[in-house]
Amino acid sequence: MPEREVSAPTVSPARTFTDTAHVETNDTYLAQVRQGDPWLGQRLFAPTEETIAVQTPDPAPNPARLTVTLWAATQSQEDLDHHLIFTLNDQQLGEESWDGNGPHTITLRIPAGLLTENNELVIAAPGDTGAPADLVYLDWIEVAYSRQFHAREDVLSFSSDANAFQVTGFDDGDIQVWDVTDPQRPVRLTGIQVEKAAEGYAVRFQDDAPGEKRYIAFAPRGVTPAEMTLAQAPPPLTAPENGADYIIIAPPAMLEAVEPLLAWREAQGLKTMVATTDQIYLKFSAGLQSPDAITDFLRWAVQTWPQPAPRFALLAGDASYDPLGYLSDAPNKNLIPTAFVPTVVMGETASDNAMADLDGDGLPDLAIGRFPGQTPADIAAMVDKTIAYEKERPAGDWINQLLFVADDDDSFFNTFNEEMIELVPPGLETENLVIAPDNDIRPDLLAALNQGRGLISYMGHGAVDIWAQEEIFTTEDIAELQQEGRLPIMLVWACLNGYFQHPDRTSLGETLLLTPDKGAVAGLFPTGETFPNNQLIMARALFGESLFTSPTLGEALLGAARQLDPENAGQRDIIHTFALLGDPALRLPWQ
Repeated sequence: MPEREVSAPTVSPARTFTDTAHVETNDTYLAQVRQGDPWLGQRLFAPTEETIAVQTPDPAPNPARLTVTLWAATQSQEDLDHHLIFTLNDQQLGEESWDGNGPHTITLRIPAGLLTENNELVIAAPGDTGAPADLVYLDWIEVAYSRQFHAREDVLSFSSDANAFQVTGFDDGDIQVWDVTDPQRPVRLTGIQVEKAAEGYAVRFQDDAPGEKRYIAFAPRGVTPAEMTLAQAPPPLTAPENGADYIIIAPPAMLEAVEPLLAWREAQGLKTMVATTDQIYLKFSAGLQSPDAITDFLRWAVQTWPQPAPRFALLAGDASYDPLGYLSDAPNKNLIPTAFVPTVVMGETASDNAMADLDGDGLPDLAIGRFPGQTPADIAAMVDKTIAYEKERPAGDWINQLLFVADDDDSFFNTFNEEMIELVPPGLETENLVIAPDNDIRPDLLAALNQGRGLISYMGHGAVDIWAQEEIFTTEDIAELQQEGRLPIMLVWACLNGYFQHPDRTSLGETLLLTPDKGAVAGLFPTGETFPNNQLIMARALFGESLFTSPTLGEALLGAARQLDPENAGQRDIIHTFALLGDPALRLPWQ
């Protein structure tokens, strides 16, 4: 390690330095945050108040500065939408009112002498603006203050452009001082002066190196021992000798579960390969989990592997919008990440299709699907359903019967279904169930699911776990189905049914796939909120061109998505957010 000689102070040591206390919690995910981190802290829905503890060790009795960053989630036609009042240690610092939603920063002066080591900041939202609702989220809080040169637990880190320093508060006289201005090239200071002080030990030094520098001074107790667990490196990721047109990407724990599907696809004549996530990260993102690494891997495979070039990519694992694990108790972990893209209506949402855009033109370049499982048992259940659908499908006319379901909140929904029915080729039977005030279609829908339908297409309103306000179909219904192997392909033209990235909830689309021997074999499910007129463009391409002519579901959906215009914001959202849950190489039965 390099060293630099310093000396005992020949001038008066600096008395204070500027330190910053930072308070931030990440317990609220807000997809509407279009720039920056979507993770926010406490929710302030007026009228309410929030008390926040702020530690400022060893404050000097000088003025300080409070900075609060927020995200305003509501707006109205009133002149002012938001009003907050700030009180620190029972003394009001100020207040601010403003209009509109989005990010907002407030800076207030803290009077000299008000700070203590343990402070209470109270943020009150009185709800007196006249707006129908006043909702803001805290992002982070900072207090910039003058701090005395006193070590805590035998360590102090500080920045200063002064030359002479005295740091007190050490319990041990074996003190080191390092210049860490460049953290990649720390420099140990020699010639420091250690003295016995009234309480413990102090270190004194003068450093004549120019400019502002950052130092860390510590005794042995102030050093945190490094704890590191080294995992065995995965096998190197190399191109298969004979190429591969079917790739499964899986966490190492899922490898055994996907083996039967690999064998099944190989028996059908596909050249297959499985790549583990740790192999991909090691080659493309320095070992860090990254959706970009998956895109880079797929691009490398398509551009450089021997023919045949990959056509199908199956992601054998679930994703989460909480990749860093802020919600530590959430059951759904980020096993294979997805891309997050901005959308017109709801802010960011998940897009596997964006990861399959290899040339940057806004369109997927290969058929990509996902088995949204958390455990090997989950993956095995979806593998079993996929193979049984192609190999051991129950006999009967059910596979050629197509069921269309329409919500009644907008006449467009039924018009949409009627147009799709006109595009169905001869030889296939169609039925259209339409919600009506005097027509409860829920029993008919559940009966159709039990009897078996080759395709079920729903158009209307949806949420994460339901179809329609009337809840004609919910996640709870799936476990009660008695389908006896007659599993449909699902097409959902709605909102949020495929929100597989939720860390706490399991969407309807996921439940249809995850439930062993029940639900659906695969389907098209939305991860966001989009408009029916844009959904119609993809549906026309799917029913009119590819669904009944393509050999596989993934190729049918890919062909339809590539008919949309990524320069049109609404159509771009359809491309990005309509996800295939299931195997993209699933063979369609209507040839």
